[in-house]
Amino acid sequence: MPAADAEDQVKARVEDIAEQQKQAGAGQAEQMAKAVHSAADELQDQMPKAADFVHSAASQLEKGADALRKGQIGDLVTSVNDFGRREPLALFGAAMIAGFAASRFLKSSAGPSH
Repeated sequence: MPAADAEDQVKARVEDIAEQQKQAGAGQAEQMAKAVHSAADELQDQMPKAADFVHSAASQLEKGADALRKGQIGDLVTSVNDFGRREPLALFGAAMIAGFAASRFLKSSAGPSH
């Protein structure tokens, strides 16, 4: 039985680490969503339709973070895959715009380069 106990302890430790990483990932996704919302706010005057789309993408990121925090990683992957099958252009467009918005935000929030 000592081998079974050791196996149970290792399994419990791996599950704890996975849960910690999941929570950390959810926190990072929430921070990214905030950054994307901020970038969308900057785009609002120049490109209002794009800003709306970026806000929508950030909202989806927030929902994903919440789902990650509350659920299983496999469930989140399945949801993203299903959305990608239903709306492949929207997923691709959201990823591109979110990347553009995030890069603009990161550039604007960075200090002056020397």
